Amino acid sequence: MKDKTPMNRVITIRSVFVLLDLDSRDSIINTINSMCINYKDLQWIYKNHQDSLLYIEFNEKKSFLNEIEDTDENAFLLERIKSDVVLQIDISGRHPGDKEVLQIVKELLSKFNGYAMDDYSDHLWTLEEIQNGTKYRELKFFDYIGWYERNHNK
Repeated sequence: MKDKTPMNRVITIRSVFVLLDLDSRDSIINTINSMCINYKDLQWIYKNHQDSLLYIEFNEKKSFLNEIEDTDENAFLLERIKSDVVLQIDISGRHPGDKEVLQIVKELLSKFNGYAMDDYSDHLWTLEEIQNGTKYRELKFFDYIGWYERNHNK
């Protein structure tokens, strides 16, 4: 059975992107290997009681760049992403995944210079902002519940 949000809706697959310094790739792989199961080349699974919860891989094509509006405000964001290693973390729709995503993102950002980005804003989140629960345009990092309430309860 799929978990449901407080809005009584089924949770869909969500994504988080972690942008890290290009020079850290081998160390990044070692860090992910220590937390997750490597199941295919450079793809990992984070399990929760034998159920796959997170799917992690390098996003070499950076195809999500097409979804970011090309504005002056986003110029830094776009340049930063082009020069970094990008990890994509897909969160299963079977679980909320909040705790697990935060654990992995915080671990990566505490060891490597970088930022995180979620499906709910075009903001580059720092480790400090994530740890402090900082809000950007009324949403915290990976705030799918807040995003849903803002966009569907009008």
